[in-house]
Amino acid sequence: MTIHLSILLFFPLVLATLGGLAPRTVAPLMLLVGAGLLLRSFYKLQRVNPGFDHERVLTFRLNLPGRKYANYDACSNFHQSLLARLRALPGVQAASVGSRLPLDTNYWQTPFLIDGQAEPPPSERPAMEVHLVGPDYFRVMGIPLLRGRVFTEQDNREHVRGTPREQSGNAMLNVIIIDEEFARRHFANEDPIGRQVRIPWGTRERNPVLTIVGVVKRVREERLSEEGEHVQAYLSAIQRPRENLSVVIKTTVAPETLITAARDQVLALDPEQPIYDIRTMSEMRANSIAPQQLNLTLLGIFAAIALSLAAVGLYGVLSYGVSQRTREIGIRMALGAQAGDVRIMILRQGLKLLFIGIAIGVAGTFVLTRSLTTLLFEVSPNDPLTLIVIALLLTMVALLACYLPARRATRIDPIMALHNE
Repeated sequence: MTIHLSILLFFPLVLATLGGLAPRTVAPLMLLVGAGLLLRSFYKLQRVNPGFDHERVLTFRLNLPGRKYANYDACSNFHQSLLARLRALPGVQAASVGSRLPLDTNYWQTPFLIDGQAEPPPSERPAMEVHLVGPDYFRVMGIPLLRGRVFTEQDNREHVRGTPREQSGNAMLNVIIIDEEFARRHFANEDPIGRQVRIPWGTRERNPVLTIVGVVKRVREERLSEEGEHVQAYLSAIQRPRENLSVVIKTTVAPETLITAARDQVLALDPEQPIYDIRTMSEMRANSIAPQQLNLTLLGIFAAIALSLAAVGLYGVLSYGVSQRTREIGIRMALGAQAGDVRIMILRQGLKLLFIGIAIGVAGTFVLTRSLTTLLFEVSPNDPLTLIVIALLLTMVALLACYLPARRATRIDPIMALHNE
């Protein structure tokens, strides 16, 4: 739990333990407003379009040892053979590989230049997040293609076969797919398809020159709550094989049921090759919002406790007031006061105390909820809708707490009340 949430919890709970009704009304108002803000934020976070489909996708990682897979062809052949086996499994719709998955912490950034545009100084070069992906990756992950095409089996290394560049990993690359933000920033009024991007790795003669063949939807890479600063680009994993890649499988059944079968296919190709980091994309999405869910749960629990304290405190104050005014109430009823008039009198007393507490609480809420700013998503810390709803909720609870003492007051026998006095 962050220090900001600790402050929001500590101060209202101190108020809740103080004597008097007003402090005990202020405390639940602050905590309930905080919980309401987090609830609205969590709701909006869950409805964010991350740019990919997390349903029924199984993932695991492979790390091929260099002693057995010493060159690009060996790595590529293993991956292609494994994918062919996985695609043949019952319940598998598609399978591919990728160097990084959405909502993961592993990332690769590199500067780039666009041919035909002015070349900025090295310190001002733009950067992009780079992903190595295989054919079918966008289909598995449900990332929409907006323009052009995706990678195919033909985006391989045949264009460098038999040349000195064949074993140069960077020289193998010649195609790139960019995201919609890349296109917006660098090709605002142009069609990016067919344009070329150069990656300044080493000398200019050895720089990979990549032709843009497609534009895809932007993906939220690190968190659902953030779009990220850099543009995104995808390179063909067939052109630049790596030992360490994630395998992604789109299924028509529960992904967990295919874990054993997927592991068996890996072992059938290499009995010594383990797989690790086995997860579903739904799990990764749930883990990405787990901190917000924890904050919401904690604040909700404390808000419920504070609300209970406020209701009990209000009931106690009014019950004591009724017991102290027994003679007065008896005289009023003996003189003809109706039961409804007595109830209104008691309820008015309770609501007056409540509204004083709400007025103080609103002022305190505007100050304390600012500490939640970093925890909120698309919700203002002074959101008026949340404040109104919480004030109405607190009023309803207060009315319920006031009802029992008010009902008891109307049952006082005027003769017995005067006699006892």
